[in-house]
Amino acid sequence: MQMEVPQSLIDLSNLFPCPLYIVGGFVRNSIMGLPKDDIDIVSALKVEEVEKILNGSKYKIKIKSKTLGSALITLDSGEVLEYTTLRKDFYPNNGQHLPERVEFVQDIKEDAKRRDFTCNAIYYDITNEKILDFYNGIDDINRKIIKTVETPDQVFCHDGLRILRLFRFQCELNFKIDKETKQSALSYKNNLTAVSGERFIYEITRILHSPLKYPKIAKKNAYMTALKQFNNAKLWPIFGIDSPKIKFKMVKKVDRKSKGFLIDVIDTVNPISISYYLNLILSDSFKMPKKMVEQYINILSGYYEALNRQQNKPYFFKYFDNFPEIYALLIHKSKYLANKYQFFYKYIISHKLIVSVKDLKITGEDIKKHYPTVKSNRYNPILESLLSDIFDGLIENNKEELIEAVEKKLKYL
Repeated sequence: MQMEVPQSLIDLSNLFPCPLYIVGGFVRNSIMGLPKDDIDIVSALKVEEVEKILNGSKYKIKIKSKTLGSALITLDSGEVLEYTTLRKDFYPNNGQHLPERVEFVQDIKEDAKRRDFTCNAIYYDITNEKILDFYNGIDDINRKIIKTVETPDQVFCHDGLRILRLFRFQCELNFKIDKETKQSALSYKNNLTAVSGERFIYEITRILHSPLKYPKIAKKNAYMTALKQFNNAKLWPIFGIDSPKIKFKMVKKVDRKSKGFLIDVIDTVNPISISYYLNLILSDSFKMPKKMVEQYINILSGYYEALNRQQNKPYFFKYFDNFPEIYALLIHKSKYLANKYQFFYKYIISHKLIVSVKDLKITGEDIKKHYPTVKSNRYNPILESLLSDIFDGLIENNKEELIEAVEKKLKYL
């Protein structure tokens, strides 16, 4: 079977003194008639040897790890390929994703043994234009089933990440999981504790948005297949969520699947403090960047405070910037409240009202300059009070008028 391969990659293979193979998603998707993902390539050459043969060519190489035999090769088109040397992996007994040591090999069958699923372990020999399928991956693709290479226990016993990948591929490809494969994966669920928070949120996000990956074969609520399995296996506490099962409702309704998922988590757990709990799971468990955590907390807090019918002025002082995101969630819970707050949101925009201290014509430095005896911890309460007065139409957002108004505030703040 001849496969359509970029000419630049064919030219690259001609520089190699040994066969160069494509493996993984590119080959699988070519067989399935799906868009090609990132290209992973392998050969028997060590990365140092590849670096030598590419020296002076149109290709650029960046070695990632000599120990693991991994590198990035950039084609003249700008596309970046993942390169690895054929190898055999050895894992510690703690479920971590990366092997503790590797052994470079010449036999491509040995390299195939370290792959996860048969549909991802099909190789294409670019030089000789032929497919190498050691585990009947093409048959499994045609049957739409996910099976492991070798035995399931060998695949899952050392690598918790493969459990998440199993359910992600099930959702993205609209495949069924082989019964023995699923049973084995869940029997090693404790290995999920070795999966980093960053990688968990990456995998769960891809699961939640799996219908968008390949629309041609997508199942509308494909992600629910995985979420139900996570519920049945009571996996959520492993990822820092305080419930063995989650009641999924909002995630089915909203386009912002990640936020819908978190709403379902909060509605299930019912924490005393939403912002504290979100910070706990997003920062501590999922290791999300600080700014992203702050945005998620603001959006979801805004969602719940709208449901609690917070007054318009304090509400938009806190949530104006993220209100479009909040509205996209709120409309699926209460059309009445969503439209009520949106009316005021549009009113603020059309009347050019200011809702943030940063939009005031004075700052803390102005207070310091004109009222040097005022302590700095009083600046923000004063500015917030001025903002409230402007919003209510009591004063204008004029620097001179605001500086004068500060003196009156000093009597009470």
